Amino acid sequence: MVSVAVELVFDERLYSLEAVQKAAYRFIHLFTTDMSLSDGKIVCSLKPTQEQTPEGLEHYVDEFKKEVLDQHLRIKIKAETEDVRNLVLGIAFSNSGLLASE
Repeated sequence: MVSVAVELVFDERLYSLEAVQKAAYRFIHLFTTDMSLSDGKIVCSLKPTQEQTPEGLEHYVDEFKKEVLDQHLRIKIKAETEDVRNLVLGIAFSNSGLLASE
């Protein structure tokens, strides 16, 4: 069983700090997380909240990496589709009768 911290380094050109923070929140039940920024890198230290087997720890660290990518892509897609979403919402509310007409 191990409870040693694992350090991951993410390049800020590829991943956003927000994505790493969101992944850390999703894994809060498995890891305590310390983050820092250094020379264009996001340094993320994951310490298991419970002792893990080496295989279990490796599995959860791999899942954390996948979650960072997932969160990064969600943030990117949200930004890219914001104009369309706002347009759809505007049309929906304009036809709903919720907006008072002058």
